[in-house]
Amino acid sequence: MSPPRPNQVFGHVFQTKDLHFYYDVNTNQILEIDPELAAVIPLFGTMSQEDLVQSLKETWPEPKILEACAIIETARKEEGLFLAFRPLLAPPDPKLARPGECDSNFQHLVLTVTERCNLRCRYCVHGADLGWVRGHEDESMSPETALESLKYFLDRVEPGKKPMISFYGGEALLELDLIEIVIEEGREHPRGKDAMFIIDTNGVLLTDRAIDLVIRKKVFLQISIDGPAMWHDQNRVDAHGNGTFDKVLANLDKLLGRDPTTYKRLSFVATMAPPTDLFELADFFADFPPFVKHGIPSPPSVRVNSANLKGQDWSASKEDFLALGKQVEQARKQYLEAVTNGTRDKLSPVIRELFEPEIIKLHHRSRGTLAHKFTPGGNCRPGQRKLHVTVDGRFQPCERTGCVMELGSLQAGIESPQVLDLQDQFHDAVKDKCTDCWALRLCGVCFAVQAEHVKSESGERPVPEAVCRSVRRDREVTLKMLVEILKLPEDRRRFLEESVVV
Repeated sequence: MSPPRPNQVFGHVFQTKDLHFYYDVNTNQILEIDPELAAVIPLFGTMSQEDLVQSLKETWPEPKILEACAIIETARKEEGLFLAFRPLLAPPDPKLARPGECDSNFQHLVLTVTERCNLRCRYCVHGADLGWVRGHEDESMSPETALESLKYFLDRVEPGKKPMISFYGGEALLELDLIEIVIEEGREHPRGKDAMFIIDTNGVLLTDRAIDLVIRKKVFLQISIDGPAMWHDQNRVDAHGNGTFDKVLANLDKLLGRDPTTYKRLSFVATMAPPTDLFELADFFADFPPFVKHGIPSPPSVRVNSANLKGQDWSASKEDFLALGKQVEQARKQYLEAVTNGTRDKLSPVIRELFEPEIIKLHHRSRGTLAHKFTPGGNCRPGQRKLHVTVDGRFQPCERTGCVMELGSLQAGIESPQVLDLQDQFHDAVKDKCTDCWALRLCGVCFAVQAEHVKSESGERPVPEAVCRSVRRDREVTLKMLVEILKLPEDRRRFLEESVVV
């Protein structure tokens, strides 16, 4: 991106159908604007008014151009819109790295209870020899490490918040005994009585004993299923290359047969890797076989991911990738048509999940004025909210930072110098990218994104420009979808107001 001129408007013009809109960074507002104003905004402040008129005179008459310039000037003075102000980018306040600050207000603990896994999913980053992430290992967490980590977390949980404790792997159910010990101990802690315990699992080891624990202790399960057997078994295979679909579905059937109410504590993760068929995936979860069989009327809760294939020698063709991209575009149109027609509730949960969370999040964005100082990185603050503990007791910002980012250890606690170092290195990576980026306040780039691009030879931790371009592209798509929905009758867009951002 070229550097801004001193008087250049800080915002973004976009178009949907025959309408033009402007997203204003300083106020976080979205405005519908006339086409001539849409043409003037990107040039305003980058040249003299005379040159601006000359630049646009082939398309717009001079009076229209001058009127648009006057609108910008008036709105700047009276409404604080179309301003050229860019904030000073700053890393988090060093005070936040002090003991008592950088190790407080936790909400979510993630325990990697084992690095072992009974599957060898073909898109798994742990089997791809990527450098920044560990490979398949045989280590598991000791009870001592698990229980000390649990206490460390629960002693520092944010007041008034319901703690979440996730069991992660590898395959977490390989350590069922450990999971049960942690749950038992957690319930004895004053802050753990109402904690939410979550097991991330591939579902293959959901044995009678595991099912008993889930029912008895009201455990939440997050289960990976990539759609119908044809697509699931393409990638989610065991060490011998055998598909796992039938086993996972049989285990779910057994769980729901024992206690159908457990559906309220089930969520599913579907990972798309080309070649695959998005609409077959959507149809599968729209009439989810285990729920249909057990008479469960609610649709399943599904999160849809795209496989992280960076650095992998993936066998799919360019046509396979393009075909999946076209299906996503078709699904976007299908979603907007359903909202327009009042049939949104009949959509597959997969189609809704692809678009709705970001639309709702954007709709509920803060409308506050941009401050003079701005810290990139979204809500990610090392040592606060979320804590990941590795099998050997190392502390990390989250489970998605591979093996290249640490905050401390169970023995030393969260260490202020390491928190400061992570904050400063992230700031160094983005400070020259965010200054003039219109998606500044809408960006979710965090430490997990940065971790993927760590250069082990030099120690550099860049955030490549390609990442930023992708964010801007995705945010523009979401902006367009939101403004289309906001133009609909009130009853068709009511879900935006009724939705809660978690």
